[in-house]
Amino acid sequence: MIGLEGKTLAGRYRVDAQIGRGGMAEVYRGVDVVLDRAVAIKVLTERDDGERDRFLREARSMARLNHRNVVAVYDAGRSDGLSYIVMELVEGRTLGAIPAQELTVHTALRHYIEILEALEYAHASGVVHRDVKPANVMVVEGGAVKVMDFGLARRATDMTTQSNAGEIAGTIAYLPPERFLGKPADARSDLYSVGVMLYETFTGTLPFKSETEDLIAVIFAHVNEPPPPPRTVNRAVPPEVERIILRLLEKEPDQRYQSAREVADALRALLAPGPAPASEGAVRAAAAARPAMNPDTRRAEENARAMLERRFGKSRAVDVGYSETLAGMLATRKRDYAEASRAYKAALAAFAEANNEIERAKTALKLGLMLLQKLDEGAHTERLELREGADLLNDALPSLRGRAMQRELAEGERVLYALQRYLVHLR
Repeated sequence: MIGLEGKTLAGRYRVDAQIGRGGMAEVYRGVDVVLDRAVAIKVLTERDDGERDRFLREARSMARLNHRNVVAVYDAGRSDGLSYIVMELVEGRTLGAIPAQELTVHTALRHYIEILEALEYAHASGVVHRDVKPANVMVVEGGAVKVMDFGLARRATDMTTQSNAGEIAGTIAYLPPERFLGKPADARSDLYSVGVMLYETFTGTLPFKSETEDLIAVIFAHVNEPPPPPRTVNRAVPPEVERIILRLLEKEPDQRYQSAREVADALRALLAPGPAPASEGAVRAAAAARPAMNPDTRRAEENARAMLERRFGKSRAVDVGYSETLAGMLATRKRDYAEASRAYKAALAAFAEANNEIERAKTALKLGLMLLQKLDEGAHTERLELREGADLLNDALPSLRGRAMQRELAEGERVLYALQRYLVHLR
């Protein structure tokens, strides 16, 4: 923590109290003493030159946006060695903090229409948000919506097919498949994230999650698995809303809605005079079937944020580890075992460099499972690679045991036993 309370930046912005904290910045309530107005002051805590450049990109992206549903940026600069952004002070609750029993279908859809109007404006200005999630949507008193924290936004023309060291920024639970595959991201990527949010609002759970808190499994599901239809989770979801959600969650961007306006128009049609698409109590029905603050949702959010904070720390090796693990999972699915083996070994080396024992152990388990799949299919397998896989898994088991990860530990012991039996057979 920087601890800026009571200081004045650039001789103009008095810092009063901290109101938020993220992986690379702290947010304070403050006062512009020249204009005598309350402001929010976001101060960069990361001193890396790359992060400073990214922070300035955020300021430039946000400063171009002037819309009733977008948090306004007033100023940006440096003072006493600190980089800062001065923004509109927005007080209220994030969308994710509103208990479901307070939402009717009508109010929920109105919130999302305003979110989409903000994104439509940003996209028309050439800005892709890249981090759309409930925590970045504020609902102020009176019900108006403000989309904030374009901290990961980039000019649409800056998007490329390359990622930095496998960089996957943002909150994992809400990111589109193309972000994990290193493909270009555009406005339709933000729409996928809106689809995840809608799914969560109407069902009380995320479309893709891991009961074992394995973030790589969540990434794999985003890329490969269809989401459970919302009405299989909550029968009170209107069929028309379900159709919109599932189209937003299409894996291929070309199969989604192509613009925020198109989605907003589809939601407006549900609010038009005429037969209601479903009872006003549909979202309340979802709340009745679950706790108002779903613990799985909260845990997924916290885990993803913790992972991002680790990954944007001093070492970039863990970035490579996650990227290569995903590559190994995809190669295993395609039965390209040579590529899977290469990717998993690269991931193991990267996690070892980052001193991330638990992810290294999980990756060793995935390598072992790949070898068993290869053996079960009768593919030629060298005794040396079996021995290497068994040794890596044997070394990994203490880490799983030490973290009380009973499910992974049991699976690891089963896989190790099977590999050892194959080794005996191959003698």
